[in-house]
Amino acid sequence: MTERSIILIVDDEQSARATVEALLQTDQYVLLFASGGSEALALLEKQHVDLIISDVMMPQLDGLELCSRIKAHPQWRFIPVILVTALDGQDDMVRGLEAGADEFLSKPIERIVLRARVRAMLRVRAHYNQLRTSAADVDSLLRNRREQIVASAKLSAREREVLDLLLFGRTHEDIGTALGITARTSKFHQENILQKLGAESRIDLARLFL
Repeated sequence: MTERSIILIVDDEQSARATVEALLQTDQYVLLFASGGSEALALLEKQHVDLIISDVMMPQLDGLELCSRIKAHPQWRFIPVILVTALDGQDDMVRGLEAGADEFLSKPIERIVLRARVRAMLRVRAHYNQLRTSAADVDSLLRNRREQIVASAKLSAREREVLDLLLFGRTHEDIGTALGITARTSKFHQENILQKLGAESRIDLARLFL
């Protein structure tokens, strides 16, 4: 069974929210509603959302400010935002782009245009999720490979700490300060690490863990 996409519709007018709902009702999306920007932000704190469709002209927290806050949030910034406006001036388009909007729709909304834009934005969202999952899988593989190499070399706890800092490019002075040892001791640990791992230099270490 295909997971249904979740769309948040934000508008201070109930009739406008109902209009967007009616235009999308045949597409089997899960539709959520907020009557303003503040309510939308509160909902995002507790609910996963795949796409946001927001009116621009709303009291208190308007669509532009809502979009800016979403795009500034580390967990929400990749949620596509479609801004809906009754205005079509270039200045309004520029303000929307500066706020981070991904798409724009002008009122009155046409069904065919809305459905096409929604499908396009959901494809963008799905592509990002796929890339994020792939990156997480690669990161997990690299961590597992590193643990296997370190375990096979039988590095001590202190040597592991020094290795971590060496791979981050820290100097022996930095390592000494971080671990409460002398730079000379850090160099001694590096020599042991290189010997146990069969590497000749820091560059070899970096290559070994890639």
